[in-house]
Amino acid sequence: MTDVPSATIEQLREIPLFRDLPEGPLKNLAPGLFIRSFRTGETILREGEYCDGAYYLIDGLVEVRFSSTGDRAKPRGPRKPHWTARVSQAFRRGQPAPDAQPDDRVVLPEIPMDLKPGERAMLEAGDIFGEGSALSRYPIATDIIAVADTRCLLIRTPALRKMLKRKDLKEFKQLFDDRYRQRTLRAHFARVGLFKGLNDALMDRLIAEVELVSFDPGDEIVAQGATVDAFYLVRAGYVKVGVKMGTGSLAATYLRKGDWAGETSILLDEPWPFSLTALEHVELVKLTRERLQQVLSEFPEVEERLWGTMTEQLKQVGQAVADPLSAQPLQRAIDSELINGESVLLINLETCTRCDECVRACADAHDGTPRFVREGAKFLNFSVPIACYQCTDPRCMVGCPTGAITRPLGNLVVSINAATCIGCKSCFNNCPWKNIKMVGGAEKTDANPEGLLATKCDLCIDRSDGPACVQMCPQGATVRVNFKQHELIDRLFSRES
Repeated sequence: MTDVPSATIEQLREIPLFRDLPEGPLKNLAPGLFIRSFRTGETILREGEYCDGAYYLIDGLVEVRFSSTGDRAKPRGPRKPHWTARVSQAFRRGQPAPDAQPDDRVVLPEIPMDLKPGERAMLEAGDIFGEGSALSRYPIATDIIAVADTRCLLIRTPALRKMLKRKDLKEFKQLFDDRYRQRTLRAHFARVGLFKGLNDALMDRLIAEVELVSFDPGDEIVAQGATVDAFYLVRAGYVKVGVKMGTGSLAATYLRKGDWAGETSILLDEPWPFSLTALEHVELVKLTRERLQQVLSEFPEVEERLWGTMTEQLKQVGQAVADPLSAQPLQRAIDSELINGESVLLINLETCTRCDECVRACADAHDGTPRFVREGAKFLNFSVPIACYQCTDPRCMVGCPTGAITRPLGNLVVSINAATCIGCKSCFNNCPWKNIKMVGGAEKTDANPEGLLATKCDLCIDRSDGPACVQMCPQGATVRVNFKQHELIDRLFSRES
């Protein structure tokens, strides 16, 4: 998104939404509110993009176009196995591959409305769009195009959170919640494995009756030992699953978009065996115990799925209690925010000989320019090279003016198209971990006067053997992980005392 000045108080007063809002709150919101104008035919949001705000349509008309072929939802190049399978094959030789995390636990695209491929729909003044990407960090699943000269109020995510908490903006909150339920929540339920197969009537009841709740960083969502009254589904953010140990709390695991908690207490009719704490801004779907029990009575297969996840969670909690040191890697990952990564590159410092074969292999796979720096922060007995983590919620993708940085829907690989990158440094500046590099070599143009290109690890997406850095390490010292792979993490850090 191109930076534009924030809206003035006078401009905001012309919008019915804010006419009766007191001066103080309006001034507090104004820095996060932007009026953006679009000409007829101009694309407001593109399929596959992420955005850091919701759009409120002031006047004009926009069209929602759902791709008829889904071409942009496919990775470039020849068809290959999904990256998780290729990464698993490239883990250390002789080491069993960890179970891959299902895509539908992570990638939950925003569906602006119930459209079939090739269909279109219109939005008019007073409607909103982009809400799923703003709060729940879903990629935009359609093109949204101005079909008449249009003005929109762009509400950046921090301002959006404030607006949703204000009692004097309850009509906006009602509109927002209604749209979220109709659009994103239905797609969320349909894609989360737990609720697959539910009939339309029961799905409609769930969507109508669930409560949408939010928590700020550090908020306790549920206390260990509390009486269970609800089941929670994570729609955005990260949640620590903790267990009491002395005066503190050990991290047993964490929840992310598409995960859930509460089944243990409901199935066993016991108090919460662990606590839930928001690690950042968290958005949850809250389902009452009674409603979930009704779902279980009508769909025994859902109960079977819950027993499976309950067993895994109790195993993790039990391990943390029995061996507190086993929780250390996960707690470090939480503290350093490595849990954001779906593919974090680690190098074992005990076996690495500093031969730089991993860097050379990366350079060979990318026209002579390596996509990572071997040196990095020390993480227990590993180092964390400066290499893209393929984040669950990729902040780098917000605001690219040409759409050069993309993640195909249904995939976890974030890649940069050199042909459309203009070296603006938007992704470089947005990456909190500075895992994107700016390199020279591009043609100098008016749009790219310095001749720069942004580059980053893309897991060797066009390489059939998977990431070269892992495959070509002669010592087997390199590995790619996410910290939900508990058995792998336990093996990697078992020697740490």
